[in-house]
Amino acid sequence: MSYFMTEEQTLIQKSVHEFCQNPETQKVIAEDNQKPGFPWGSWKLLSEMGYVGISIPEEYGGQGHDETTQLIVIEALGAYGYPALEALAGHTLGFLPIYYWGTEEQKQKYLVPLASGKKLCCGALTDPAGSFNFGGWGFEPKKDGDDYILNGSKVMVTNAVASDIKVIFAKNEAGGDFGKMFIVEKDTPGLETGHQEARIVPGPSDWGTISMKNVRVPKENVVIDNGFGAKWAAPSFNVAAIMGLTLGQAAFAMALNYTKQRTRYDRPLTDLQAVSHRLVNMAIKNETSKTLIYTAAGLWDEQRYDESVRLSSMAKAYACESATQNVHDATVLHGGVGYTPQSIIGVLNAMVVSVEIAEIPPDVHRDIVAQTYGISPGWKNGRP
Repeated sequence: MSYFMTEEQTLIQKSVHEFCQNPETQKVIAEDNQKPGFPWGSWKLLSEMGYVGISIPEEYGGQGHDETTQLIVIEALGAYGYPALEALAGHTLGFLPIYYWGTEEQKQKYLVPLASGKKLCCGALTDPAGSFNFGGWGFEPKKDGDDYILNGSKVMVTNAVASDIKVIFAKNEAGGDFGKMFIVEKDTPGLETGHQEARIVPGPSDWGTISMKNVRVPKENVVIDNGFGAKWAAPSFNVAAIMGLTLGQAAFAMALNYTKQRTRYDRPLTDLQAVSHRLVNMAIKNETSKTLIYTAAGLWDEQRYDESVRLSSMAKAYACESATQNVHDATVLHGGVGYTPQSIIGVLNAMVVSVEIAEIPPDVHRDIVAQTYGISPGWKNGRP
């Protein structure tokens, strides 16, 4: 991936690999991957290394690197199945609106401890209606003087229970996408967590429901669009896309290794043109995904935000769908072995769907991309 990296970024990538290969880190990774619930051990190491807020300026508790560097770090961590990556994605979704929309007071009070990893955050976006209705049902904020009273629930929230700060997303009162967020601290009266959603593949995750019963949020904790708009979500889309890419890369590597070793008529499976072409198609998908993701990040670093939003949504849709196809193809190439949990590739089939759904499903991203070209999605035009 050197064609995307500066000399400094190459050194950072190398340091992440060294960190992951360290025996102590390997021990923590293994321990966290073997138990359900929030992966506290790997989260602690992530915070100590400064990876939590790597793209946030130093004055706000981060490392001051750009978005491209953040993705390089996440891609490297993903190569080792780092347990806290999902937690990091949920954490990032929560603090990004504070960084891009928040007041200076909100940044000093909340962003500084969140970017350093001293406190944990969640972004509560999904309503009970599901991922396709992320800004709609299940949640009702009502103004009460300068404050807001929150009632309703958010579901499938990453870091729902463990997080110190819950950032609750609300629909724009004028219509359209979310345009307001509420910062709710963990012990606020009326805030209830604890219900964990069952997952197809259990793992190191805190993934559950947040319920609100007359939760009062003072005006100081209301985050309102300052004119930057929903563009702030683009880096979050890229984080999900790069996580999908790492699964697609893992599937390709496993399939390549397996088909080189297995034989048919005393010749390696890779000698079959159908097999070699399938492998090449997997590699093409990975490289195309990588190019989309890092180009989107590069545009963001150049403050070409509108262009970055378009490519970030393209990357989220394409990279995650491509990863799903790659995992499927890798499973088929493994034959019956691919359908067993012991092969790992079978487990990836369930895991990869989660990143395709996370951070808004591909179908909605296609609507976002359409709008960047001045095309109104069909439902907005009253068409079926």
